[in-house]
Amino acid sequence: MIKSKFPGHQVIGQFVMTGLLILYGFLFYAGFYGKKPVPLFSSLGVLVVFVTVAQSVYIIAQMKLNYKTVIIDTDIKTISFKMFLLPITRTYHLDYFDGYINTLVKDKYGKYPCFYLVKEGKLMYKMAGRFYSNLDELREGLSCLKDLGFIKYSFSQSLKIAFGCRIGIA
Repeated sequence: MIKSKFPGHQVIGQFVMTGLLILYGFLFYAGFYGKKPVPLFSSLGVLVVFVTVAQSVYIIAQMKLNYKTVIIDTDIKTISFKMFLLPITRTYHLDYFDGYINTLVKDKYGKYPCFYLVKEGKLMYKMAGRFYSNLDELREGLSCLKDLGFIKYSFSQSLKIAFGCRIGIA
């Protein structure tokens, strides 16, 4: 059984984002239900809603996409994805996926290797070197899957991935 490991800075990041989520919830409550509630349709009310709701949605989306514990059971050939905050776990048999695709992602923190599990031409689950310190071990756990090659990561590819479109696999 192979379990993903987060680097120390990512564990700290998870707890910081959870703390921000709690802070935004408190600010929303205090802004509209506190001793001096802010009128919803005022400039301050719109600002409170934007900051608290928009930032909370962004944080939850980031946690849903990037902060998952991956568990690969090589004996029964399954892979499980467990969310950080919520007790939601999705388990798939490895035969469910067609294979995986490798890529190299560049962002403001540098370059890191990444691979996606592929189902019917769509990139389903991302495992990135930025979020997992044992990426090579995770890749070895997927050795029964077909390596579908390398794709060049670009802005247009990231949009296709975000909207669940098929990716041109060579």
